[in-house]
Amino acid sequence: MLKIGTLGKATASVALAALMLTGCSSNNDSTKSSSKISSTKSQTKKAVKENTTKLKTQKINLSQSEALNKFNEQFKDKKIKAIDLELENNKYIYKIDGFDMNKEYTVNIDANSGKILNTHSEKLDLDEHLQKGINLDKTITREEASKIAEKHATGTSQEWKLEQDNNQPIWEVKVVSANKETKVKIDAINKKVLHVEKD
Repeated sequence: MLKIGTLGKATASVALAALMLTGCSSNNDSTKSSSKISSTKSQTKKAVKENTTKLKTQKINLSQSEALNKFNEQFKDKKIKAIDLELENNKYIYKIDGFDMNKEYTVNIDANSGKILNTHSEKLDLDEHLQKGINLDKTITREEASKIAEKHATGTSQEWKLEQDNNQPIWEVKVVSANKETKVKIDAINKKVLHVEKD
């Protein structure tokens, strides 16, 4: 009887130890599981951000220089006044404005297909005769402007405008996050941030 009792206690002790180990293992598993879930959420957010960037890049198949070539095919040897790249009806459109001594010229181009959507010209206003065109060889690229803007605003660059302001080329970049928009103005030559406007 005594031997059986001792054996029973020993068995119970072993069973209890096994239960405790299982419990610890279960706790470790749940800790591992929650850290896996946390890691998965982080990876999902990253993937969504990357996919959004890729989607945006896919919609802009036409580079700025290719868009300018299309402008020059329509209106040769004109000075460039402004280059817009903006979303219209979920589609990226280049709007390029140029000028000469007499007229102002505009060409709208689908940034995905490269198709010219429309062209327009009109007589130059008297006060515009002294304006200077943008020296594109001296300005930073749209990609550089985006990187600078995203350091000063939360979100992803979504729309861009390069234009002359008092004969100084300025990039205006619209940075968009889930709940806000920020416009960042950057000197297109020395890369200095001139103004940050939050909506």
